[in-house]
Amino acid sequence: MRFLKVVYVLGVSALAGAAAVAGCGGDDAGGSSSNSAGGTGGGSTGDCTLRHPVCTAVESDCIAVHDNQGATTFGLRMAQLTITKPDVLATGYIARLVAQGLTMNLPLCYLNGTGTFSWLLEFNTMTGKLRTGGAMPTEDPLDGYCFANMTAGEFEIAPTEIDAPLTDGAWSGEAETLNVPIFLETSSDPIILPLHQVKLTDAQVSADNNCIGRRNSEALDPLNACLPGQDGDPPAFINDGKLSAFITLEEVDRVIVPEVNQSLCVVLSGDIGEYGTGETPNTCKRDESGQIVLKGDWCSATNSAATDDCADAYALGAEYAASAVKITGLCPQ
Repeated sequence: MRFLKVVYVLGVSALAGAAAVAGCGGDDAGGSSSNSAGGTGGGSTGDCTLRHPVCTAVESDCIAVHDNQGATTFGLRMAQLTITKPDVLATGYIARLVAQGLTMNLPLCYLNGTGTFSWLLEFNTMTGKLRTGGAMPTEDPLDGYCFANMTAGEFEIAPTEIDAPLTDGAWSGEAETLNVPIFLETSSDPIILPLHQVKLTDAQVSADNNCIGRRNSEALDPLNACLPGQDGDPPAFINDGKLSAFITLEEVDRVIVPEVNQSLCVVLSGDIGEYGTGETPNTCKRDESGQIVLKGDWCSATNSAATDDCADAYALGAEYAASAVKITGLCPQ
């Protein structure tokens, strides 16, 4: 629950600053070396070119760790998720914290994240279907990922299958609902992001089936240890896919942050004094009819911008890049 706790702190006090989310160093592909500074990192030769065999075993533009070349069923994992809205998730400490969870624990390839937050994309070119959803954390990204298949509170966590035929690599798809588990520690319960009317658009899979987007090699600076900028400028990857959805205030008001006893609804409001009840747990204030007082920027009934009569949700927007990984199916329950 550390992720939501930090969101709460941000909303209250506008904290800034965080550790870098990707880097180089260490002697292993993953494990405890992920937080080391300096080291081999693919070769210290004055640029950020990848040279270590762990990074180059699969030829790709995006640090693929599994070769999808020629496969009719193949998987990718989001390597970067750049949130554009809502604002509380899009900038500053929160954006960097999400990036740290999403960035692989692969320091030899300048990827120095925790890798505990995984969103998978599994294509079947024979059926034109895409299976997508969150994954359980894995100690070593080279071992592959399984789709989370579990219950967390009131939320059912499982991948969903949608129509997403590839046309020369271009694709799009829509899912009515998708509960995404966000793990930020391998041993913790996930934070659930309950998404509605999910649209994956403007995406392009590379000809070798190994990438969506590419590594931003030319912009990364060896003087900055080949890290992305602290605020994602420059980013580690060039995105080549878009995501949109909405989250309802009613649902996120039932997502409680135990350590601070605040609902995610209160957190997203940015003003606990104005919108929190002050009770334990602290949830969003409601009017005499039982409706949440906080107004979002979206209307769930029409899936469109909020109006005076309907403002019960927040729109979520993001762009992403993805890299090939081995997907092993559903995780055992």
